Amino acid sequence: MLALLYLSTLAGRVYVRKMHLWLPDYVRQQMIAAPQPASGPVHVFFLYVDHFEPGKRFDRTERWAREYPPLANRHRDSTGRPVQHSWFYPGEAIYDENLKLLRELVVGGYGEVEFHYHHGNDTQESTKEKFSKAVSRFQKYGFLLTTDGQTRFAFAHGNWSLDNSRGKQFCGADRELQLLREMGCFADFTFPSLWQDSQPWSVNQIYMATDDDQPKSYDEGRRVKVGGKLEGDLMIFEGPLLPRRTWDPTRHFFRVEDGNVHVGWSLDEARVDAWVRANVHVEGKPEWVFVKIHGHSVASDGEMAESLGPPFERALAHLEKRYNDGVRYRLHYVTAREAYNLVRAAAEGNKGDPQQYYDWVIKPYVANGSRREMPGGSGGGL
Repeated sequence: MLALLYLSTLAGRVYVRKMHLWLPDYVRQQMIAAPQPASGPVHVFFLYVDHFEPGKRFDRTERWAREYPPLANRHRDSTGRPVQHSWFYPGEAIYDENLKLLRELVVGGYGEVEFHYHHGNDTQESTKEKFSKAVSRFQKYGFLLTTDGQTRFAFAHGNWSLDNSRGKQFCGADRELQLLREMGCFADFTFPSLWQDSQPWSVNQIYMATDDDQPKSYDEGRRVKVGGKLEGDLMIFEGPLLPRRTWDPTRHFFRVEDGNVHVGWSLDEARVDAWVRANVHVEGKPEWVFVKIHGHSVASDGEMAESLGPPFERALAHLEKRYNDGVRYRLHYVTAREAYNLVRAAAEGNKGDPQQYYDWVIKPYVANGSRREMPGGSGGGL
């Protein structure tokens, strides 16, 4: 009787919480033969995709500009580099006060700014118009513009509705992948989208998706692998998504880890271990593991405390202790752009020190350069 009750309530939870969208692929991966172990140390690449949405709360951006540099300087990877951040800033809420401060952080060497957008009830044409205007505004600060003169950027959908996957109310563009590619986007970093219909069937992978006339054309695609061609419209770069055991019977003895940094589930060592255990990598390159986490670091005071305070420092300290011994693991703090370049380098069969591939395909943004005067305000470091 208890078993029947457990199974029935479990089935309800799986359906209501939309776990049926990704659990089959997760189970499939667990059942196939384990891949060959990596030869030599495993390089762990850690990147934080931050849905950075301060709006007119400029005080929150000011707090980031004040508190993040000393935090980052306390935490170094195997090369001595401070922890990097990728601020995915919303293009529909551009305020100079925020972008000036973010540019100072970028010039200071603490990360990069990428493209984030919330939109709905749009068409393909209106989406393109909105995106184009936003990209132009970003480029006034040297964001999304590479040193070789190209418009390039990573993307995260603000409504978790890439390619109209949650309906017109949250997007409206059925050819959004193609549109993004044509505008210069090199990869999408939206997923996982836990509890949302937009969550892809493919899980814990980096793959190429091909657009079509239907919504959610990225649901599955061709996994990026060593020696394989990158065929498709856009790379989908997923973060960890996996069940974790717990003794809580109300959760059916498991929780779902999705790499979300938020106050409702504070960071600890076990969560960090689960991120690495998700084993997101290019097929054929098991010695390069990507840990992509995400969050909304300025959504509230609590979320800020999670990303700028002891919980995040505790997670970083664990990464540096367990995954940076120089023998089994080597830790690297990277940005979204650099992670994409590493994926491309791996797919092309490159070997050796990963640092040499940080700028492999997509060159640094203009904002990353030396301190100088730039349009939109005075340059400066921290």
